[in-house]
Amino acid sequence: MVTQIVTAAVITYLLGSIPFSFLIAYYIKGIDLRFTGEGNVGARNVWHLVGKKYGILAALLDVGKGLGAFGVGRALQLDLPWLWICGLGVISGHGFPVFLKGRGGKGAAAALGFLLGLNPAALLLSGALMGFIYLLSRNFHLALGTGMTAIPLLWYFLFHHSLADSLSAIGFLLLLGIKRVIDEPHMRKIKQVSGW
Repeated sequence: MVTQIVTAAVITYLLGSIPFSFLIAYYIKGIDLRFTGEGNVGARNVWHLVGKKYGILAALLDVGKGLGAFGVGRALQLDLPWLWICGLGVISGHGFPVFLKGRGGKGAAAALGFLLGLNPAALLLSGALMGFIYLLSRNFHLALGTGMTAIPLLWYFLFHHSLADSLSAIGFLLLLGIKRVIDEPHMRKIKQVSGW
C-alpha cells in the first residue's frame, strides 16, 4: 500500500506540473503568464490574453489533468480516503510545478477534474449552479466560490457520501483558497503593471 501511495503522489504531482496554460500562451503569443495579465498560470489568464478558444482549451486540459489523476489512483487500486492523495498531488503540481520553478496556477480546473472522477453528478450540478451565478452576477470568483461550496454539500445531503468524505472534500477545496492567498501579493503586483 505504501508503494502505491508514494507512486500515486509522484505521478500525479508530475501530471499536475504540466503547465498547459503557460505552454499555450508562450507558443501562441510568446508571453509568460506569470508576468502578464493577472499574473496567474491559468485558463482565465489565457482566455483574456490569448483568446477565448485557447482559454477553453487550457481549461479542458487542466480538467483533464485532474481526471487523469483520479484515473491514476483507480489504476493503482486506491480507494477513499487514500484516493485524496491523487487529488492533492495534481493540485500541488499545478500550483507549484517543478517545470516553472514553483510558480503555477490556482488549481481550480485540476481540482474540478479530480472531483469529476469522484462524483460526476455532483460536479455537473455544481457546474450548473456556477454558470447560473455567473450569468446573474458576471462575477467569476463569486460563481466559482459558490459552485465549489456546493460540492461537499451535494455530496453529503444529496448523494449520501459519508461525513468523513464530505469533510475531506471541504479540506481539499480549502487548499485552493490557501493557494489564492499565497498568490495574491504576486498577482496584485503584476496586475498593477499590466493594468488588469
